[in-house]
Amino acid sequence: MPHLLLRAIRRARAEWYRFQAAEKEWRKRLRQRLQNPSGKSRPVFLVGCGRSGTSMLVYHLARSWRVELYNEDHPAAFERWRLRDLSVLDSLLEQSYAPLVLFKPILDTHRTRLLLARFPEAKVIFAFRHYTDVINSSLKRFGIENRINHVRGWMNEDFAEFATAPPPPKTQAFIRSLWNPALSPESGAALYWLFYNRLYFDLGLKQEARVKLVRYESVVANSQPEFQALCQFLGIPFEPQMVEGIFASSVKQAELPNLDPAVRRACDALWQQLCRETEAAQSAPA
Repeated sequence: MPHLLLRAIRRARAEWYRFQAAEKEWRKRLRQRLQNPSGKSRPVFLVGCGRSGTSMLVYHLARSWRVELYNEDHPAAFERWRLRDLSVLDSLLEQSYAPLVLFKPILDTHRTRLLLARFPEAKVIFAFRHYTDVINSSLKRFGIENRINHVRGWMNEDFAEFATAPPPPKTQAFIRSLWNPALSPESGAALYWLFYNRLYFDLGLKQEARVKLVRYESVVANSQPEFQALCQFLGIPFEPQMVEGIFASSVKQAELPNLDPAVRRACDALWQQLCRETEAAQSAPA
C-alpha cells in the first residue's frame, strides 16, 4: 500500500510540473502576441561543437519571452538533429510572434555561411569550450567509439556526411593530416573538436559582424556581463533570470585525456587562437 501511494504521489507531482510548464509556455506566447503584434521575428543560429555548453546557452536565453527556442531535438525544425529544409524555417519564422527565433543546428555548423546568406537578418552565436572538457563529456555522453567513428567515416567516405555543403578544402586537409587509423578514441574526439571549431576561421566567420564568438568558460565564470554582451549583440534587453542557476563547477573537473602529441598540439594552438579572438572582441571599442 505505501508503495502504491508513493507511486501516486510521484505521478501527481509529474503532472503538476507538466501543468506548470504548459502554463508558463502559454503565458510566454500570450506576451509575445501582445508585445510584438507585428509578429516580426529574427532568426538566431547557435553553432559550434557539441558538448560545448550549447544547451545551457539556448535554454537560459529562452527564459526571455522574446526568445522562442527550437533545440536540435525539436521535430518541427530538425530531423535526426539536422535542420529540415530551409523553407520549413521560413514557415516557423512566419508563424512566430517572438522577436527572436533561436535554432541550435550544431551538426549544421559547416552550413553557417549558407544560413547567413539565406537569412539576411540572422545572427549567429558560435560557442566553444576547452577541448579537454568537450572530449571527456563526449565520450561519457555518446560512448567511447562515437566520435572516432565519425572521423573514421569522414576519412573513408571523403566527408560524405557533409555532401549538401562540403566543408572548406583546408579544413578537410587539416583533419586528414592528423588522422591515423591507430588513434585512440580520445584523439578521435579531439579531431572532431578540431574540425568543428576550425570552421570559425575556415568559413571566414571571424570577419562577419553578424557572428559572435562565445567562450563557455567565460560565460559560466562571469555570467551576467557575458549574457549582457550577448543580449546586446542580439538586440534584446538583458533579463536577470537568464543567468540564474549558472555555475562553473563543470570546468576542467575530469582527468586530462591521453592524446596523440600532434593532435594535442593542434588543439592547444586552436584553443589559444579562439581565446585571442574573444579577448580581442572584448577590448574592441563598442
